[in-house]
Amino acid sequence: MKRAAAVVLGLGVFVSCGKKVEQAPPPPPASFVVAHTQDVPFTITTFGNCDTIANVTLQAQVTGNLLRYAVAQGVMVKKGDLIAEIAPAQFQAAVQEAQGSLDAAEAALANTDVTLQRQQALYKTKTIDLADLQTAEANQLSAQGQVLTAQGDLATAQINLGYCTITSPIDGKTGLYTVDAGNLVTANTTQIMNIRTIDPIYGNFTISENDFDRVRQYLASGELAVEVSIPGAPDKKIPGKLTFINNTIASSTGTLMLQATFPNPDSVLWPGLFVNVELVLTVLKDAVVIPAPCVMIGQQGPYVFLVNSDNTVKIQLVTLTQRQGDSTVIATGVKAGDKVITAGQLGLANGQKITPGGWLPPVSVTDRLPSPTPTPAE
Repeated sequence: MKRAAAVVLGLGVFVSCGKKVEQAPPPPPASFVVAHTQDVPFTITTFGNCDTIANVTLQAQVTGNLLRYAVAQGVMVKKGDLIAEIAPAQFQAAVQEAQGSLDAAEAALANTDVTLQRQQALYKTKTIDLADLQTAEANQLSAQGQVLTAQGDLATAQINLGYCTITSPIDGKTGLYTVDAGNLVTANTTQIMNIRTIDPIYGNFTISENDFDRVRQYLASGELAVEVSIPGAPDKKIPGKLTFINNTIASSTGTLMLQATFPNPDSVLWPGLFVNVELVLTVLKDAVVIPAPCVMIGQQGPYVFLVNSDNTVKIQLVTLTQRQGDSTVIATGVKAGDKVITAGQLGLANGQKITPGGWLPPVSVTDRLPSPTPTPAE
């Protein structure tokens, strides 16, 4: 019995010595970034469309045959450039006819002037009576009227001849021909071509009525800048300035229409093009900036996890100013130099210890390597 008990005791000692002592798990990893300050534009972000400043549709102002176009479709033209010509022969003839009528009227007037002078001299010598003098005066007045009428006819004929030459009233880009050369065009009816200005160009956009008071406040301090980008190139900002605020808020939508003007020498912007708009109210000097993934939303509002010197974390409520790209501007709750958790927040609690690590920002779409083009065999 004693020998059996000794064996059992030995086995117990062997089993107890074979157990491994379980170690406590290390603190969970979490990456962080140090909050920093920078100058950040304080903006209202919205969207809108580009619109041409001038949109002109050229029409025939005389009836005749469209002789030719002097410009191609879809080209840039300057104010005063020749666009098209209407056959001028009939209008040149009308000018000559009107000139002849004017010459005849002026000759008739000269004759009445001589007659009136003669009649006035005879009347003074009592050679003729008053009725003859009055007749001469009336004839002179009639001749003067005929001269004025002939001058008006000549001016009208010259204007119509000028209408045969159609020029551009603005700098802009031509559209499609609306009638082919060789066709008969009718005065004030037949459209010839459309021309739109491209440089400069308008950007029309709307803001909420809740933002109107802020816009009015900052506009009182000076001119407001506006930046737009197109969907195909979101990182290329085109600067302009706010030039118009509509005189009414749309009651159905609660929005207000604004308009900015942009120089467009490279024709990046186009009439009707959709654009992303940033209305710059002011520039926030030395604003505290952290990556957008740092900010969490809880029942009490937005918050972040701060890393203490002993690698414990602290929940800190924050007030946000705005989001700027991949970053967020913090108004209160975080100061420059604070360590803020960027990834690994899930499951963290106030006062919990972590294993901190550096943070790498996500690769933007424009920085990613393009996917290889598959070969036909693949």
